[in-house]
Amino acid sequence: MFDSEEQFKYKEQELEDTLRLNDRFSARYFALLERFADLPACDELIMTQLKNEFPAEFLASLEAWDEKPVLENPEDFDDRALRDSNPWDEQKSGDLPPEMQLLRQLDLRGRKIAGTLYQSVFDWCNIQVILLPSEHGVNSVRILFFLSRSLGCFNASMDALSSHEIHSTVVLCKRIVTYINQVISLLSTVAREGPANLKDLLLSRAQQLKLLLREMEAQISDSRNLARLEGQF
Repeated sequence: MFDSEEQFKYKEQELEDTLRLNDRFSARYFALLERFADLPACDELIMTQLKNEFPAEFLASLEAWDEKPVLENPEDFDDRALRDSNPWDEQKSGDLPPEMQLLRQLDLRGRKIAGTLYQSVFDWCNIQVILLPSEHGVNSVRILFFLSRSLGCFNASMDALSSHEIHSTVVLCKRIVTYINQVISLLSTVAREGPANLKDLLLSRAQQLKLLLREMEAQISDSRNLARLEGQF
């Protein structure tokens, strides 16, 4: 809980500053990759430059992730329960208090957004490998990076929502809006500079992401409203 809306916004800004530093690091990495990609010592050259430009504690934090997930045999995984389950099925919206109605709305929309992001990542992998010429490799990797980061941030935003860390949900969703806008811009560039027969396909993917942005903006708005209803500020 926060004592005021100003404190809520301060925590938002604190997390946002951290994410912006991550974004700056990623942008710089891609710029250096484009510069050194053809050199044998590419990785060493990139890391030497990054160490000169970013704080040591920040670089150390990127290497500190040591959680090792338990990997299951994908052939044994049955996703029917995941696809078919809906914890809200037995409860009608009108039977819930206002904050639960809003939480229900966030959860149901979140499932739709997550599905769209998953599909976008897999779809782009196919386009990248099968259809796109290699000369568009750098922009193609950037698109995959931002889509994947969007998916990761959205999963984190839903985890934060379930923990009632709504300021984190808001910040992460705002970053996704930034990432998706970058993907749309990159898709427009590739559509303009790439093969003519791919133009309609790429622009249609950009249009789908513009529709997704509307859902993200609604998710941000509802998250802020939920914080107010729950008395978080």
